[in-house]
Amino acid sequence: MLATISKWGNGHGIRLSRKLMEEANLSSSDKLEGIVKADKSIILRHVPKRKATRFMELFGNYKGDWKCCEAETGPAVGNEATLGE
Repeated sequence: MLATISKWGNGHGIRLSRKLMEEANLSSSDKLEGIVKADKSIILRHVPKRKATRFMELFGNYKGDWKCCEAETGPAVGNEATLGE
């Protein structure tokens, strides 16, 4: 696919063809990360929308002993106290 860089306000933009958008499973609100390699080639990487996916990218290799548990915050007050009755 060939694309032309165009002036867009104070910045620049590249139009992507419908075919490329469909093949990459992209929509107009998706975010892309641009990476410039040493040979000056540019790679566009889709940035995941889901926080869980991003969380796993950041912490998926964590091998610690962390376990999810409830924290004790003291006795119920206000509406909390009446919900359990």
